[in-house]
Amino acid sequence: MINLLRFDSNKLFLVVVTIMLIFQKINSDVAKASNSNIQNQITTSQSHFITKNSTRIIAQKGGLAILPCVIKQNSPATVSWIRKKDFQLLTVGLSTHSSDKRFLVEHTRHMGHWSLRIKSVRDDDQGFYECQLSIYPTQSIFIELRVVEAVAEIAGTSDLHIDEGSTLRLECKLKRATENPSFIFWYHNNKMVNYDLQNGFSVKSINNEASNTNNEFHTKDKTANTHGQNSGRSYRISYNNLTINSGTTKISLSILTIKKVYMSHGGNYTCAPANAKPSSITVHVLHGNIHYCLSKKMYCY
Repeated sequence: MINLLRFDSNKLFLVVVTIMLIFQKINSDVAKASNSNIQNQITTSQSHFITKNSTRIIAQKGGLAILPCVIKQNSPATVSWIRKKDFQLLTVGLSTHSSDKRFLVEHTRHMGHWSLRIKSVRDDDQGFYECQLSIYPTQSIFIELRVVEAVAEIAGTSDLHIDEGSTLRLECKLKRATENPSFIFWYHNNKMVNYDLQNGFSVKSINNEASNTNNEFHTKDKTANTHGQNSGRSYRISYNNLTINSGTTKISLSILTIKKVYMSHGGNYTCAPANAKPSSITVHVLHGNIHYCLSKKMYCY
């Protein structure tokens, strides 16, 4: 009787071990199949994105930033935007979930464009933004936003000496600008003179049209009597993995001209573009031929 019990217990042990091995084999096969499915899903989900991961956007302070996220048209997923530094959910589909009204989704129907627009860009907007697809497992790309400050620059030295009766020409160009300013105002001793033709002031803008060929920029000069006013729709110049936002395809050069300078034209001149740091210069008007006399170290009266 004891031997029979020992035989049954040994047989039972073998049965239990066999069952455990079978279950272990099943779990291993399931795990392999699951991993294979996940890899397939990852490969499939990555193919939804047309925009490259780690694309860098440069936008100027106070301007408009457009963060691209383009997916293939056949993707059924919902697109969301998340700010990485504080995990703030900004948008889901076409709905904005941020109390900051500067954030808005720009969606182009039937083209898979889900760009995030940020108006009036601030320094603290700089960082990474996640464009996320609501598929399993969740897939994302990250877009980096860098914020720069555009500055005006008046050609020449900070002090200019000019003879009375001669012609004054001041050129102001923008540096580090990613979009055309909506205006460029000139000030003479704190008075705006863009339209002051009566006192001899003339202001015009020369627009350099930029195009991108083989990762190089080519410009074509155009002149327009806009008196500091420029307008245009947003665009993006892309090369490699870098995208630069801009308000127009033109880079402004503003020129102030006084054909015949009088003593009253002396003083401070400031070039002040929209959303850019202004630049100033002091103009000294010399009476008669005194400039020549001073250059020759002669006494004139």
